[in-house]
Amino acid sequence: MSTKTEQLEWRRSKVVEMRARGLSYAEIAQQLQVSRASIGSDVQYLREQAKGTIKEYTTEHLPEQYQVCLTALDTILRHSFDILETSPDNREKLLAMELFKDTHLVKLDLLSNATTIDSALRYIRNKQQQQSEHITTTNSDKLANTCGRQTIF
Repeated sequence: MSTKTEQLEWRRSKVVEMRARGLSYAEIAQQLQVSRASIGSDVQYLREQAKGTIKEYTTEHLPEQYQVCLTALDTILRHSFDILETSPDNREKLLAMELFKDTHLVKLDLLSNATTIDSALRYIRNKQQQQSEHITTTNSDKLANTCGRQTIF
């Protein structure tokens, strides 16, 4: 028999599938024979999980992937220019010229979007810093309140 954790994971995967099909919380709850509140909790959990995944991707993987794309575009530019310079076939040269131009446009677009990516990363870092400061302040306040209490017998 499956554990409660496995059942919860199964239900949450079903919630994702059903939400993707456009079903409402009430419809999902009815089909899974659970309360609407359980579905709401599942959706909230899934949202938080998705936020964590997005944060990890944007801070850990996106910068590396960005660099990989730029390097690949540079390789395409070099090879298309070589074809343009060395090919005896005019059709091949025209195709190489078109590829060369298109690759430059893609690279320009990617570099232009670097500002957007950088802004997104700064936003995430600021939010993380704000959360960290909020936790530190909250813990300091709790400590001050605890230390300030007097016990009277």
